[in-house]
This record gives sequence, structure tokens and C-alpha cells, in this order.
Amino acid sequence: MSEKYYQLGTHNAEQFNEIHDLLCTETSVENIPNRVCTCHDDKVHSPTRGTFLLTDEEADLLKNDSRIAWLNIDYSLYPEIYKPNAEDIQATSAELLNRYNSSVKIYREFENSNTLPGGTPGVGEINRASWSLIRHGQKLDRWVDESRADNYILEAVPQQYGDGADVDVIVADDGGGWIGHPEFQNNCTNSVDPDGYTGGNVLPGNGTCDVLDLVLDAPYYLDPDYFDADPGSRLTTRWDGTTVPVESFAIDWWQSTSSRSAIFNNKFPTAGVIPDNFAGYTRSYCNGSNTAQSSVGTHCTPCMALTYGRTQGWAYNANKWVYNMYGSNSPEIEYGFDIQKIFHNTKPINSKYGTQDPTISSNSWGYRSSKGSNPGWYHFRTDSPVQYNGTGDEPTFISHMGVTGDTGRWKSEMKPNSLTTALDELCESGVIFVCAAGNSNQKQVNWGHPDFDNYISANETDNIEDTEYFDIGVAVYGTTNRRGFPQQGGKTVDGITGEVTYKTINIGALDDEYDTSAGNKERKVNYSDRGEAIDAYFAADGTLAANRGYTSEGQYPVTYPGFTANSGSGSGIPEDCAFGGTSAACPVGAGFIATLVGLNRNWTYQDVKNYFSNLENQDPSNFHYGVESTSANDSNWNNYTSLEGGDAKVGYQDASQIKQTVFPKRPLRISSGLNFNNLGVSRANRFDRGR
Repeated sequence: MSEKYYQLGTHNAEQFNEIHDLLCTETSVENIPNRVCTCHDDKVHSPTRGTFLLTDEEADLLKNDSRIAWLNIDYSLYPEIYKPNAEDIQATSAELLNRYNSSVKIYREFENSNTLPGGTPGVGEINRASWSLIRHGQKLDRWVDESRADNYILEAVPQQYGDGADVDVIVADDGGGWIGHPEFQNNCTNSVDPDGYTGGNVLPGNGTCDVLDLVLDAPYYLDPDYFDADPGSRLTTRWDGTTVPVESFAIDWWQSTSSRSAIFNNKFPTAGVIPDNFAGYTRSYCNGSNTAQSSVGTHCTPCMALTYGRTQGWAYNANKWVYNMYGSNSPEIEYGFDIQKIFHNTKPINSKYGTQDPTISSNSWGYRSSKGSNPGWYHFRTDSPVQYNGTGDEPTFISHMGVTGDTGRWKSEMKPNSLTTALDELCESGVIFVCAAGNSNQKQVNWGHPDFDNYISANETDNIEDTEYFDIGVAVYGTTNRRGFPQQGGKTVDGITGEVTYKTINIGALDDEYDTSAGNKERKVNYSDRGEAIDAYFAADGTLAANRGYTSEGQYPVTYPGFTANSGSGSGIPEDCAFGGTSAACPVGAGFIATLVGLNRNWTYQDVKNYFSNLENQDPSNFHYGVESTSANDSNWNNYTSLEGGDAKVGYQDASQIKQTVFPKRPLRISSGLNFNNLGVSRANRFDRGR
């Protein structure tokens, strides 16, 4: 009879005393060993746990007693097996990496004032990047700190903690993005890759493109057994060499459990399916190739670049995914949430860590409308309702919204429906949902702020719940200063206090130009939403990003000599553009967050929020704050660069907070003389990401 030290716990102190006495007495009680068992440590300081000498058979039997909450080997008494290496668990300071071994050109204002003559760069422009890679490296903006003009081209080496490795990052946007752009290739000639850049993707084939499509490629990643069962019919080789599903089989996989393996269905019986809504969702249409651009996704391509682009994004080593969330031939947005949730819940275990990779979703879109011009009543703070006649008669707190960025449109809280529920489920699943705050210069506040319950209504006596307006055809309340959709994702109301909280990361936009009213101060851009509900501001206006045809702030060819995606000429020639809006700030923020989560794989949305809230505010001597408006017709509403009472929280690398807490697993060290039975061994992930 070989005994081991087992520690057990009960649900309460009374149960522990009962179990203790039974084990220490020879008895014939069911599930209790019929002998006197030695109590090695009764842990008088702990009312519900203690260590006993038991055989494996006795321990297995004892687990059946309803009073036992848990029972395991006493890890502390077998340090030769269970004592972890210190570096495996300690929160160590992460290493600060030089992205390149020499300086590259950093554009703050990539617009007509500083683009190259003719728009054609030479080899000296290779790996040029946006100010987004430099601005968020430290608290103080370098252009302000060094007294540079806002269109000064800085030459510097970007530095960052982490690169997003082993984090799944999804850009959900207006298309599948042009994945053939050199920014997403790992075989570009004459390129100088970032430090430690690995390239490739999580599917077999040693593909030269880093990006995969969530609809068309993820099914093979999630359920390799199904596709490998008939590779001749179900698999094909993408233009870059990656082994991917045949499109029809990938789509069938989403639509029917009969098009999945029994292994997957048994493991994830509640994964669910997506109804038939993929007509026209093809690789050529959504993603393009190295010789032809995609047919949709002018907005998506620069978003991808700023999130995880090889030279332009923070998370250049992330697992890069793209999804046509709302462009032509896309499924409905609700299905987009469900697809991402299924992906997150059913992805394979990363054998390097023994856990699934974290998921971050970047969303540069939002619902809004011009409902503010409707006649009715407005309700501001505790003031009595005031009637107004519509356009030209609105109070200033309504009339200013959308003037500088969104053609008079602004957002209200969406009423509960299938869209909000699907998004809440996505947030609850653990996906870190990063979203653009919006371009309506709208003040967004949290629960408890005096403006949280401001609203408009059709009738004087209507409360918020009575109101109904429509943002893009979907019913919303008449709220004027709450988050809209999808910023309201994960909304939770405390049943006792009534406190309202949210699970999304709400990103505002910085201006590439200065506030010059009192020196060159950094500021939010005039169209960006503002207020205390903005989690952090990131570089946005004039950001340099890969392009497929986005022309809002200019289109600039970048046919570097000898620097292509092996695309030859014609429609495949790549370009850069000047990208802006909270649409640009959101992917910059998502890529930045991925570098943090890669070092702390157990982080949730709340950890990300805590990181930003713990950052020091920008100093008023360097950043324009403005004055918060406190009345319905306060003149400060029209100060579009005012933060409206919010903190100047610019996302930056804070060395005091950036710690690495998760490390790759090391082999278990088994010493001689120990014989443990029934140790579980899990199957390694077929697509090992130890790149």
C-alpha cells in the first residue's frame, strides 16, 4: 500500500471536522477508508482544508463524499515536480524591443503638406510609418517634447514591449481587406522586417501572406479533422501557398453540423451554426491576391495595416484575421458577432501555453443618425423639459453634434434586441472588443454623471424608456450622452445599486495638428467623440496606412523600387494613404492592446480598462483640455477639441504597468521514486504556433 500526501477541502468548517474525525478513526462509513489515516497537517489556521496520507484508491473513493469540495496531491510537499520555475510565474518587466536596428521615417501628418513630389517614394522610404508607432511609446508626444512642427518627418527607431505574438486579432470591417498588399506579406524583396518578425499564419503550407479570413479560412483551423478526412475535395492551396478550405466547404462548415467532424461536434455540441447568408463571400471578392485587389474593403485595408501590419501596426506578430463584417456580400452584423464568438470558444489549445490564445476584435464602425433635428422636447440634467421645433431651434448640446465630422449624425443607446444580445454574448465569451468611439464630437459619459440621463422625446412627459428613435432603421432611445452601438456592448446593470457598466474598450482620436491658442499643445481631433466614457485616445488623423482605394484624405502610390508583393504591375501595385477618424484610432488601439495581452494572456477587458485608467493624465501644459459644459446652451459645446470633462488619457507604454506574467510551458520534471497514476495527457494542437 503506497501512500501519498493528499490535501482536501470541504464546503464548510463543520464538514471538515467530520471528515477529519472519520479519517483519523477506524470506521466503516461509506467512501471513508476503513483504517486510521494519518493527518499530516490539519492546518488549524484554515477551517476547511488539511493534508492526509492516503493511497490513490482511497483518494478516488473519498472524492465521492458530498462533503468534499476538492481533493488533490499536496503540491507543496512534492516541490521536485510542482514547484514552478520563478521565471515562469513572476510578473517580470517585459523587454523593450527596438523595432528596427536603424531609424525609419515617421510621418505625423501624412497629407499634401509633406508627401513626396509626385507621390513616388524611393528606397529611403522603405518601412516608413505613421506617428502611431512613436506617439504611444511614451507619455509625452515627441513632436511636442522636441518642439517640432506637426508636419515634421521624424527619423527614429520605434520601441515597444511585446509584438502581439500568440494573440488572435480580428479586424471586422467593411470587407475582407486587400490581403495581397506588401504590408501583409513575408516575402517582400528589399524589405527590412521588424525585430523578431516571424511572418506566416496558423495554417499549413508556409504561406507568404500573414492574414487569414475568418469565414473562409478559420474552419480548417477550428476543425482540421473534417477537412483532412477528404483533402482532395475539401482543401486547396491559396495563391500564397497556404493550405485553406475550398470556399464552398468552408461556408458549409458554418452552416451545418453535418459538415463538421464528429470530434468537433462532440467537443463543441453548442457551437451552433450560421444561417445561409454568405452569397458572394469569396476570396477574390473580399480578400484579393498578390495580383488583384479585393472588390470590397477600402476602409478595411488601412484598418488592418494600423492593427497588425508588418511595418505599420503594433501587433506585427499576431495571428492576423480579417472579417467582412458589414461590407457588400457580408452576413448580417448579428451573425458577425456569432461567428467571432464561435471562433473564440472553439479554437484549439496553443500547446506552447496549454491555453487558447486570447482574442481581440477591432471595430471601426457604429450606428448613428440625424434624429436631433426632430421637433419635440429635450431633457437636460435636472432642468424642466424644454420644447424645441427642430432644425435651427435645438439647444447647443444637441446642435453641435456631428457638425465637424459626421454630417449632423450622432448616436443613442440602442434598445435591447438581437443585435445587442449577440454583442453582449461576444463580450461575455471573453473576446476583448475594441471599438471606435465615433466621429460626432459627442460627449459620452458614464453612469452617475449629471449628463448620463440627458435625452430627447416626442412628448413632455416621456421618460427615457418611452422614447423611440431610429439609428439606421433600428430602434434606439432618445439619449444624447450615453454610448451608442456598438460602444454599449456588454452593458450590465447592478441589481442593487443600479450602476451601469460596459465591457467594450471605447477609443477616441488624437489630432495630427496642434492647438495653437496657448502654444503647441496636443489635442483630440475636432470630430472625435469625447467625455469621461472614452477609455483612451490614440493617433488617428493623417495616419499613414496601407491602401486599396481609400481617398478621404488622399491616395499616394508607393511603388518602391524592387519592393513589391511579387505582384508585377497593374491592379496589384500597392499604395499608402492618409487615414483618419476614430476609424484609425481604433485599430491603432487594438494593435497596442494586443501587445499588452500577449504578455498577459489571462487579461480580460477589465484589465485593459484598468491599464488605461491607471495611466497618468497628460499635463495641461502639453494637452488641450477645454472646459466642461454644464448647461444646455453652454458655449463650450462648440469647442470641438474640448474633452468635455473627460481625462486626457492617451494610450502609452507605461513601464510601471507592463509586466510579463505568462510564459511558455516547460516540460514537467519527474524525479525518481514517484509513481503517479492516471496523469492526463492532452493532444497537441495540430497547427503548433511555435513559429
